[in-house]
Amino acid sequence: MRPLFTWLMPTLIWGVVLWRAPTAFTTRANRALWAGFTAMALGLSCRPAFIEHALGELTGIRDITQLLKHLAGVAAAYYLLEYVQAVRQRPERPGAARVRLALTVAAGVALTLLFVYALPHDSDGAFGIDAHYGHLGVKVYLYVFNTVFALASARAMVLFWSNRAGVPRGALRAGVTCLAAGSATGLVYTLYRYHFILVHGDATEFDAQGNPVPIQDLLCELLPAVMLVLFVLGVVVPPARTLVGYLRDQYALWRLHPLWTDVVAAVPQVVLGTAGSRLRDLLTGRDRSVELAHRAFAIRDAVLVLREDTPAGPAAGGAPTPDGDGDLARVEARWLRAAVRQRARDLPAPALPAALAATTGGRTPREEIAWMLAVAAAYRQLGADENA
Repeated sequence: MRPLFTWLMPTLIWGVVLWRAPTAFTTRANRALWAGFTAMALGLSCRPAFIEHALGELTGIRDITQLLKHLAGVAAAYYLLEYVQAVRQRPERPGAARVRLALTVAAGVALTLLFVYALPHDSDGAFGIDAHYGHLGVKVYLYVFNTVFALASARAMVLFWSNRAGVPRGALRAGVTCLAAGSATGLVYTLYRYHFILVHGDATEFDAQGNPVPIQDLLCELLPAVMLVLFVLGVVVPPARTLVGYLRDQYALWRLHPLWTDVVAAVPQVVLGTAGSRLRDLLTGRDRSVELAHRAFAIRDAVLVLREDTPAGPAAGGAPTPDGDGDLARVEARWLRAAVRQRARDLPAPALPAALAATTGGRTPREEIAWMLAVAAAYRQLGADENA
Protein backbone atom coordinates (compact mmCIF):
# COMPACT_ATOMS: atom_id res chain seq x y z
CA MET A 1 0.00 0.00 0.00
CA ARG A 2 2.89 2.38 0.55
CA PRO A 3 3.50 2.88 -3.20
CA LEU A 4 -0.16 3.96 -3.34
CA PHE A 5 0.55 6.66 -0.78
CA THR A 6 3.94 7.53 -2.21
CA TRP A 7 2.83 8.39 -5.74
CA LEU A 8 -0.89 8.05 -6.48
CA MET A 9 -2.30 9.94 -3.52
CA PRO A 10 -0.03 13.02 -3.86
CA THR A 11 -0.77 13.17 -7.59
CA LEU A 12 -4.51 13.01 -6.92
CA ILE A 13 -4.45 15.71 -4.24
CA TRP A 14 -2.12 18.02 -6.18
CA GLY A 15 -4.54 17.70 -9.09
CA VAL A 16 -7.33 19.05 -6.87
CA VAL A 17 -5.06 21.85 -5.60
CA LEU A 18 -4.22 23.00 -9.13
CA TRP A 19 -7.83 22.69 -10.26
CA ARG A 20 -9.12 24.79 -7.35
CA ALA A 21 -6.33 27.37 -7.54
CA PRO A 22 -8.13 29.88 -9.85
CA THR A 23 -10.99 30.27 -7.33
CA ALA A 24 -8.93 29.70 -4.19
CA PHE A 25 -9.30 33.21 -2.74
CA THR A 26 -12.75 34.20 -3.97
CA THR A 27 -14.59 33.28 -0.75
CA ARG A 28 -13.75 32.19 2.78
CA ALA A 29 -14.99 28.67 2.04
CA ASN A 30 -12.93 28.34 -1.15
CA ARG A 31 -9.87 29.69 0.62
CA ALA A 32 -10.20 27.18 3.47
CA LEU A 33 -10.88 24.26 1.13
CA TRP A 34 -7.89 25.07 -1.06
CA ALA A 35 -5.63 25.52 1.96
CA GLY A 36 -6.80 22.19 3.39
CA PHE A 37 -6.02 20.29 0.19
CA THR A 38 -2.70 22.12 -0.13
CA ALA A 39 -1.76 20.98 3.38
CA MET A 40 -2.72 17.40 2.49
CA ALA A 41 -0.67 17.59 -0.71
CA LEU A 42 2.39 18.94 1.10
CA GLY A 43 2.15 16.27 3.77
CA LEU A 44 1.81 13.47 1.23
CA SER A 45 4.66 14.87 -0.85
CA CYS A 46 7.08 14.04 1.97
CA ARG A 47 6.70 10.34 1.17
CA PRO A 48 9.02 9.83 -1.85
CA ALA A 49 12.52 8.78 -0.79
CA PHE A 50 14.33 11.44 -2.80
CA ILE A 51 12.29 14.19 -1.10
CA GLU A 52 12.95 12.66 2.34
CA HIS A 53 16.67 12.60 1.58
CA ALA A 54 16.69 16.14 0.18
CA LEU A 55 14.85 17.56 3.21
CA GLY A 56 17.13 15.63 5.55
CA GLU A 57 20.21 17.04 3.83
CA LEU A 58 18.75 20.55 3.81
CA THR A 59 17.76 20.64 7.48
CA GLY A 60 20.34 18.29 8.93
CA ILE A 61 17.52 16.25 10.54
CA ARG A 62 17.33 12.84 8.89
CA ASP A 63 13.67 12.18 9.76
CA ILE A 64 12.30 15.73 9.45
CA THR A 65 9.56 14.46 7.14
CA GLN A 66 8.05 12.67 10.15
CA LEU A 67 7.28 16.02 11.75
CA LEU A 68 6.30 17.75 8.51
CA LYS A 69 3.66 15.19 7.58
CA HIS A 70 2.01 15.42 11.01
CA LEU A 71 2.08 19.22 11.04
CA ALA A 72 0.49 19.14 7.59
CA GLY A 73 -2.17 16.76 8.91
CA VAL A 74 -2.99 19.13 11.79
CA ALA A 75 -3.20 22.06 9.36
CA ALA A 76 -5.44 20.08 6.99
CA ALA A 77 -7.78 19.21 9.86
CA TYR A 78 -7.97 22.87 10.89
CA TYR A 79 -8.77 24.12 7.40
CA LEU A 80 -11.33 21.35 6.90
CA LEU A 81 -13.19 22.61 9.96
CA GLU A 82 -12.90 26.19 8.70
CA TYR A 83 -14.40 25.09 5.38
CA VAL A 84 -17.37 23.28 6.87
CA GLN A 85 -18.06 26.21 9.19
CA ALA A 86 -17.97 28.58 6.22
CA VAL A 87 -20.37 26.57 4.07
CA ARG A 88 -22.83 26.07 6.96
CA GLN A 89 -23.65 29.80 6.92
CA ARG A 90 -24.80 29.65 10.53
CA PRO A 91 -23.50 31.83 13.34
CA GLU A 92 -20.87 30.34 15.63
CA ARG A 93 -20.37 30.93 19.28
CA PRO A 94 -18.22 34.03 19.89
CA GLY A 95 -14.55 33.17 19.89
CA ALA A 96 -15.00 29.66 18.43
CA ALA A 97 -12.75 30.42 15.46
CA ARG A 98 -10.00 31.77 17.74
CA VAL A 99 -10.24 28.66 19.92
CA ARG A 100 -9.80 26.38 16.89
CA LEU A 101 -6.77 28.38 15.76
CA ALA A 102 -5.25 28.40 19.24
CA LEU A 103 -5.69 24.62 19.63
CA THR A 104 -4.15 24.04 16.20
CA VAL A 105 -1.12 26.20 17.02
CA ALA A 106 -0.76 24.52 20.42
CA ALA A 107 -0.87 21.08 18.83
CA GLY A 108 1.75 22.12 16.27
CA VAL A 109 4.05 23.45 19.00
CA ALA A 110 3.57 20.32 21.12
CA LEU A 111 4.36 18.02 18.20
CA THR A 112 7.47 20.04 17.36
CA LEU A 113 8.77 19.96 20.94
CA LEU A 114 8.08 16.25 21.29
CA PHE A 115 9.75 15.57 17.96
CA VAL A 116 12.89 17.45 18.98
CA TYR A 117 13.22 16.30 22.58
CA ALA A 118 11.28 13.04 22.97
CA LEU A 119 11.44 11.03 19.76
CA PRO A 120 14.28 8.68 18.76
CA HIS A 121 15.99 9.79 15.56
CA ASP A 122 17.75 6.65 14.41
CA SER A 123 16.04 6.21 11.02
CA ASP A 124 15.75 8.19 7.82
CA GLY A 125 12.41 9.38 6.49
CA ALA A 126 8.90 9.32 7.84
CA PHE A 127 8.65 5.66 8.83
CA GLY A 128 11.31 5.46 11.51
CA ILE A 129 8.68 6.04 14.18
CA ASP A 130 6.98 2.78 13.15
CA ALA A 131 9.82 0.89 14.83
CA HIS A 132 9.35 2.54 18.23
CA TYR A 133 5.75 2.07 19.34
CA GLY A 134 7.03 0.98 22.74
CA HIS A 135 8.86 4.28 23.24
CA LEU A 136 7.10 6.62 25.68
CA GLY A 137 7.92 9.73 23.65
CA VAL A 138 6.52 8.10 20.53
CA LYS A 139 3.30 7.19 22.34
CA VAL A 140 2.78 10.74 23.61
CA TYR A 141 3.63 12.22 20.21
CA LEU A 142 1.14 9.98 18.39
CA TYR A 143 -1.55 10.49 21.05
CA VAL A 144 -1.30 14.27 20.56
CA PHE A 145 -1.64 14.00 16.81
CA ASN A 146 -4.38 11.36 16.87
CA THR A 147 -6.39 13.27 19.47
CA VAL A 148 -6.32 16.49 17.45
CA PHE A 149 -7.17 14.66 14.22
CA ALA A 150 -9.93 12.61 15.88
CA LEU A 151 -11.62 15.69 17.37
CA ALA A 152 -11.45 17.56 14.06
CA SER A 153 -12.73 14.55 12.11
CA ALA A 154 -15.61 13.96 14.50
CA ARG A 155 -16.66 17.61 14.42
CA ALA A 156 -16.40 17.79 10.62
CA MET A 157 -18.36 14.54 10.27
CA VAL A 158 -21.23 15.87 12.41
CA LEU A 159 -21.34 19.22 10.63
CA PHE A 160 -21.15 17.79 7.12
CA TRP A 161 -23.84 15.24 7.91
CA SER A 162 -26.12 17.82 9.46
CA ASN A 163 -25.68 20.03 6.38
CA ARG A 164 -27.15 17.32 4.14
CA ALA A 165 -30.69 18.23 5.19
CA GLY A 166 -30.32 21.70 3.70
CA VAL A 167 -28.78 20.54 0.43
CA PRO A 168 -31.01 19.59 -2.52
CA ARG A 169 -30.88 16.03 -3.76
CA GLY A 170 -28.41 15.30 -6.51
CA ALA A 171 -24.71 15.84 -7.06
CA LEU A 172 -24.33 18.51 -4.37
CA ARG A 173 -25.82 16.28 -1.67
CA ALA A 174 -23.67 13.40 -2.91
CA GLY A 175 -20.61 15.61 -2.53
CA VAL A 176 -21.54 16.61 1.03
CA THR A 177 -22.17 12.95 1.85
CA CYS A 178 -18.71 12.02 0.56
CA LEU A 179 -17.16 14.75 2.73
CA ALA A 180 -19.04 13.43 5.76
CA ALA A 181 -17.93 9.87 4.93
CA GLY A 182 -14.34 11.05 4.50
CA SER A 183 -14.44 12.71 7.91
CA ALA A 184 -15.93 9.55 9.41
CA THR A 185 -13.13 7.50 7.84
CA GLY A 186 -10.59 9.88 9.38
CA LEU A 187 -12.20 9.32 12.78
CA VAL A 188 -12.14 5.54 12.32
CA TYR A 189 -8.49 5.76 11.30
CA THR A 190 -7.44 7.68 14.41
CA LEU A 191 -9.44 5.36 16.69
CA TYR A 192 -7.79 2.38 15.03
CA ARG A 193 -4.40 4.01 15.54
CA TYR A 194 -5.14 4.27 19.26
CA HIS A 195 -5.88 0.54 19.27
CA PHE A 196 -2.79 -0.22 17.17
CA ILE A 197 -0.48 1.73 19.46
CA LEU A 198 -1.92 0.08 22.55
CA VAL A 199 -1.54 -3.41 21.05
CA HIS A 200 1.96 -2.89 19.65
CA GLY A 201 3.23 -0.40 22.20
CA ASP A 202 4.49 -2.76 24.89
CA ALA A 203 8.02 -2.84 23.55
CA THR A 204 10.07 -2.13 20.47
CA GLU A 205 10.91 -5.18 18.35
CA PHE A 206 14.48 -5.74 17.15
CA ASP A 207 15.97 -7.85 14.37
CA ALA A 208 18.96 -10.18 14.65
CA GLN A 209 21.36 -7.27 14.25
CA GLY A 210 19.69 -5.33 17.06
CA ASN A 211 17.99 -2.78 14.80
CA PRO A 212 14.39 -1.76 15.51
CA VAL A 213 11.89 -3.34 13.11
CA PRO A 214 9.13 -1.11 11.66
CA ILE A 215 5.64 -2.53 12.20
CA GLN A 216 3.38 -2.26 9.18
CA ASP A 217 -0.38 -2.68 9.06
CA LEU A 218 -2.72 -2.77 6.06
CA LEU A 219 -5.52 -0.75 7.67
CA CYS A 220 -3.10 1.97 8.78
CA GLU A 221 -2.29 2.49 5.10
CA LEU A 222 -5.71 1.78 3.58
CA LEU A 223 -7.92 3.98 5.77
CA PRO A 224 -6.08 7.28 5.01
CA ALA A 225 -6.21 6.43 1.29
CA VAL A 226 -9.98 5.86 1.49
CA MET A 227 -10.39 9.10 3.45
CA LEU A 228 -8.49 11.11 0.84
CA VAL A 229 -10.43 9.57 -2.06
CA LEU A 230 -13.73 10.45 -0.34
CA PHE A 231 -12.57 14.04 0.21
CA VAL A 232 -11.62 14.32 -3.45
CA LEU A 233 -14.99 12.91 -4.51
CA GLY A 234 -16.70 15.35 -2.18
CA VAL A 235 -15.29 18.36 -4.02
CA VAL A 236 -15.26 16.82 -7.51
CA VAL A 237 -18.74 15.26 -7.80
CA PRO A 238 -20.83 18.50 -7.82
CA PRO A 239 -18.82 20.32 -10.53
CA ALA A 240 -18.39 17.03 -12.39
CA ARG A 241 -22.15 16.83 -12.84
CA THR A 242 -22.11 20.38 -14.17
CA LEU A 243 -19.36 19.40 -16.60
CA VAL A 244 -21.30 16.31 -17.69
CA GLY A 245 -24.39 18.46 -18.27
CA TYR A 246 -22.34 20.96 -20.28
CA LEU A 247 -20.87 18.20 -22.46
CA ARG A 248 -24.30 16.64 -22.92
CA ASP A 249 -25.76 19.98 -24.05
CA GLN A 250 -22.81 20.59 -26.36
CA TYR A 251 -23.33 17.18 -27.94
CA ALA A 252 -27.05 17.88 -28.36
CA LEU A 253 -26.28 21.20 -30.05
CA TRP A 254 -23.82 19.39 -32.33
CA ARG A 255 -26.54 16.92 -33.33
CA LEU A 256 -29.11 19.67 -33.93
CA HIS A 257 -26.74 21.83 -35.97
CA PRO A 258 -27.44 20.50 -39.51
CA LEU A 259 -31.22 20.77 -39.10
CA TRP A 260 -30.94 24.15 -37.38
CA THR A 261 -28.75 25.71 -40.08
CA ASP A 262 -31.11 24.48 -42.82
CA VAL A 263 -34.23 25.95 -41.22
CA VAL A 264 -32.34 29.21 -40.56
CA ALA A 265 -31.91 29.47 -44.31
CA ALA A 266 -35.53 28.45 -44.97
CA VAL A 267 -37.27 30.80 -42.52
CA PRO A 268 -34.68 33.30 -41.20
CA GLN A 269 -37.44 35.63 -39.91
CA VAL A 270 -38.44 33.05 -37.27
CA VAL A 271 -35.34 31.23 -36.05
CA LEU A 272 -33.78 32.81 -32.96
CA GLY A 273 -30.08 33.32 -33.49
CA THR A 274 -27.73 33.42 -36.40
CA ALA A 275 -26.46 30.23 -37.94
CA GLY A 276 -22.78 29.68 -37.24
CA SER A 277 -20.21 26.91 -37.37
CA ARG A 278 -20.11 23.88 -35.13
CA LEU A 279 -16.63 24.90 -34.00
CA ARG A 280 -18.02 28.18 -32.70
CA ASP A 281 -20.54 26.20 -30.66
CA LEU A 282 -17.81 24.04 -29.17
CA LEU A 283 -15.69 27.05 -28.20
CA THR A 284 -18.53 28.62 -26.22
CA GLY A 285 -17.74 28.10 -22.56
CA ARG A 286 -20.89 29.34 -20.88
CA ASP A 287 -23.87 27.21 -19.87
CA ARG A 288 -25.48 25.74 -22.98
CA SER A 289 -28.81 24.51 -21.60
CA VAL A 290 -30.68 27.75 -22.38
CA GLU A 291 -29.20 27.90 -25.88
CA LEU A 292 -30.21 24.29 -26.47
CA ALA A 293 -33.82 24.99 -25.47
CA HIS A 294 -33.88 28.12 -27.65
CA ARG A 295 -32.70 26.18 -30.68
CA ALA A 296 -35.18 23.36 -30.18
CA PHE A 297 -38.10 25.77 -29.94
CA ALA A 298 -36.74 27.88 -32.80
CA ILE A 299 -36.78 24.79 -35.01
CA ARG A 300 -40.33 24.07 -33.88
CA ASP A 301 -41.40 27.65 -34.67
CA ALA A 302 -39.82 27.35 -38.11
CA VAL A 303 -41.63 24.05 -38.67
CA LEU A 304 -44.95 25.70 -37.82
CA VAL A 305 -44.27 28.49 -40.33
CA LEU A 306 -43.42 25.92 -42.99
CA ARG A 307 -46.67 24.10 -42.22
CA GLU A 308 -48.61 27.29 -42.76
CA ASP A 309 -46.97 27.55 -46.17
CA THR A 310 -48.29 24.15 -47.33
CA PRO A 311 -51.37 23.61 -49.50
CA ALA A 312 -54.61 23.70 -47.50
CA GLY A 313 -55.01 20.64 -45.32
CA PRO A 314 -52.82 17.58 -45.06
CA ALA A 315 -52.18 15.41 -48.04
CA ALA A 316 -55.15 13.18 -48.68
CA GLY A 317 -54.65 9.48 -49.03
CA GLY A 318 -51.09 9.73 -47.76
CA ALA A 319 -49.14 6.98 -46.16
CA PRO A 320 -50.73 5.36 -43.10
CA THR A 321 -49.88 6.80 -39.71
CA PRO A 322 -46.57 5.30 -38.57
CA ASP A 323 -46.33 3.22 -35.44
CA GLY A 324 -44.06 4.76 -32.80
CA ASP A 325 -42.39 8.10 -32.30
CA GLY A 326 -39.26 6.96 -34.16
CA ASP A 327 -41.21 6.46 -37.40
CA LEU A 328 -43.07 9.74 -36.90
CA ALA A 329 -39.77 11.59 -36.39
CA ARG A 330 -38.53 10.13 -39.69
CA VAL A 331 -41.74 11.26 -41.45
CA GLU A 332 -41.24 14.80 -40.13
CA ALA A 333 -37.57 14.76 -41.09
CA ARG A 334 -38.39 13.64 -44.63
CA TRP A 335 -41.01 16.37 -45.00
CA LEU A 336 -38.60 18.97 -43.61
CA ARG A 337 -35.91 18.05 -46.13
CA ALA A 338 -38.44 18.51 -48.93
CA ALA A 339 -39.76 21.77 -47.44
CA VAL A 340 -36.24 23.24 -47.08
CA ARG A 341 -35.50 22.41 -50.72
CA GLN A 342 -38.76 23.99 -51.85
CA ARG A 343 -38.13 27.19 -49.89
CA ALA A 344 -34.62 27.43 -51.35
CA ARG A 345 -36.30 27.58 -54.79
CA ASP A 346 -38.88 30.13 -53.58
CA LEU A 347 -41.61 27.50 -53.79
CA PRO A 348 -44.22 26.67 -51.15
CA ALA A 349 -43.56 23.75 -48.84
CA PRO A 350 -44.96 20.38 -49.98
CA ALA A 351 -48.26 19.08 -48.65
CA LEU A 352 -48.12 17.96 -45.05
CA PRO A 353 -48.29 14.15 -44.64
CA ALA A 354 -51.42 12.89 -42.95
CA ALA A 355 -49.34 11.45 -40.13
CA LEU A 356 -48.23 14.98 -39.18
CA ALA A 357 -51.71 16.51 -39.16
CA ALA A 358 -51.76 16.50 -35.36
CA THR A 359 -49.30 18.64 -33.39
CA THR A 360 -46.03 16.78 -32.95
CA GLY A 361 -43.22 17.39 -30.54
CA GLY A 362 -42.99 17.60 -26.77
CA ARG A 363 -45.18 19.17 -24.14
CA THR A 364 -42.24 20.36 -22.02
CA PRO A 365 -38.84 21.84 -22.92
CA ARG A 366 -37.13 18.55 -22.13
CA GLU A 367 -39.59 16.57 -24.27
CA GLU A 368 -39.28 19.09 -27.10
CA ILE A 369 -35.49 18.83 -27.07
CA ALA A 370 -35.69 15.02 -27.10
CA TRP A 371 -38.15 15.13 -30.01
CA MET A 372 -36.02 17.53 -32.03
CA LEU A 373 -32.96 15.36 -31.46
CA ALA A 374 -34.87 12.40 -32.86
CA VAL A 375 -35.98 14.45 -35.88
CA ALA A 376 -32.43 15.78 -36.37
CA ALA A 377 -31.01 12.24 -36.27
CA ALA A 378 -33.48 11.10 -38.94
CA TYR A 379 -32.75 14.27 -40.95
CA ARG A 380 -29.02 13.52 -40.96
CA GLN A 381 -29.61 9.88 -41.87
CA LEU A 382 -31.80 10.84 -44.82
CA GLY A 383 -29.05 13.17 -46.05
CA ALA A 384 -26.48 10.40 -45.71
CA ASP A 385 -28.72 7.98 -47.61
CA GLU A 386 -29.19 10.51 -50.42
CA ASN A 387 -25.45 11.05 -50.74
CA ALA A 388 -24.61 7.36 -50.63
